Amino acid sequence: MSLSLSFLVSLWPLLISLWVLYGVSVAVYRRYFHPLSSIPGPFLNTISYLAILYQQGILEGQLLHALERWHAQYGPIIRISPNEIHLSSPEHYETIYSNALKTGFYKDPAFYGPMEGPIKTPIILTMISNEEHRVRRMGMNPFFSRRSVLGLEQIIRDKTEKLVNMAEKSLGQIGGEFDVHRATRALTVDIITEYAYARSWNYMDLADWGEGYQEAIRAVQTFFPWFQAFPSLLPVFGLLPDWVLVKLYPHFGKWFGSLEVVQQSVADVKRDIVLGIKPPRRTIFHELIDPEPAIMNVEAVKGLPLRQKLPDVVVFADAVNVTGAGVETTGATICRALYEVLDSPEISQKLREELKTALPDPFDVQEMSLVELEKLPYLTGVIKETLRVSPGVPGHLPRVVPSTGATFEGHTLPPGTVVSMSAWSMHHNTYLFPNPDKFDPTRWTNPDVDAVHARERALVSFGRGTRNCIGQNLAMCELYYSVASIIRRWDDLKVHPDFGREDVKLVEFLLSYHPRKARKLRLVGG
Repeated sequence: MSLSLSFLVSLWPLLISLWVLYGVSVAVYRRYFHPLSSIPGPFLNTISYLAILYQQGILEGQLLHALERWHAQYGPIIRISPNEIHLSSPEHYETIYSNALKTGFYKDPAFYGPMEGPIKTPIILTMISNEEHRVRRMGMNPFFSRRSVLGLEQIIRDKTEKLVNMAEKSLGQIGGEFDVHRATRALTVDIITEYAYARSWNYMDLADWGEGYQEAIRAVQTFFPWFQAFPSLLPVFGLLPDWVLVKLYPHFGKWFGSLEVVQQSVADVKRDIVLGIKPPRRTIFHELIDPEPAIMNVEAVKGLPLRQKLPDVVVFADAVNVTGAGVETTGATICRALYEVLDSPEISQKLREELKTALPDPFDVQEMSLVELEKLPYLTGVIKETLRVSPGVPGHLPRVVPSTGATFEGHTLPPGTVVSMSAWSMHHNTYLFPNPDKFDPTRWTNPDVDAVHARERALVSFGRGTRNCIGQNLAMCELYYSVASIIRRWDDLKVHPDFGREDVKLVEFLLSYHPRKARKLRLVGG
């Protein structure tokens, strides 16, 4: 027994040596003999996937800023992991994203697949096949079309007016301040739930503004980088009971609680359908649960694949995606717009002058249609510039090179190579956006029409193509009414003095956030 034990102990140096030799040989191959070895990039990135984990998991969402530094050092094409390159030139975006159905680029399963682990359900975001995604999304598109949003903009008007009234009440008190950070997130929750279920969650009526829901969405995303780096952890994670996960990471309690709320909302819609209770209007989930025959007949005539009633698990997954995706992104964008306007006397004066000309009565914003608001050039410039500096999904979105291969920046990429671009890099292109760190609404009101069009093609805050953000039209409507209503209502509104530019720095775990230590935006009267 002692002999065999001593023999095993004697093997350890050999095993360690073999392990080190294997690691070195893999590193040498990846750096010098891999098909992507000619593409420049940081040394550690070229030999290990852990370099991205360090930026995303350890430093918490800093990869978008690292990409900016690496492109400045190495050029428009860089290798950011052994099998992934990142591009910064806007000219490539159409090929990889906008025309993916034609060019064949598809989502990287290694990046999107692990997201389903902490979310605890498959969602439309993580679907790999572009064609399957197109069919799945077909039933949702009409409810988020511009026509549908214009037809239901009264919902946004009413909820925005409620927000403004609550701000008025808070600011009217002695030393009053308005917690616009939490309030705008509650606003976006109330709008999307009213829009999607015909039943608002009414988070604006809660003392804490329903803050737990927003915290839950962020908490679950912090796990993405770890599961992407170590996918073998996913089966273990899936086997653990929810109570164990909550014990290990208390924020999961809020996430599981939010899933129950979403599930109940879907169940309420399904119950009404079974009981024959007609809603004030059919929502997206009425259609997904019980498609109207008339609509399906139209699809058949057009030669589109016939949609069937979706299984409960699929409807629930879509509900998780629809309800959660636009809460933090739109709320954060509204806050950023208000901060940038109020932080600059010049910008706030110009915007107020435009709004006062269009709206002599500060209480008349809700009487204007979205179409009328969109005709205000400086307001539109403020909103587009906010989307540039604060995109909802700012980081890299990996796609896989199809079987035909691809060539970018003079480098031929074999099939299976992962290629990505990011809104942050696009929006900080110094040729299209000189002095990109400056907030400048006049970039979009410039009389040079060609220059403005070039910038608009590079503005990808909502993505492009068939996999763009489905809620784009709704989000834009929320932005116009929120920013116009708040800025027009008060002439002396200011940012709380303890809030600064360091608090609007972005990090990302897929959606954009601010660092954990960042202070929350509050507004005060003059």
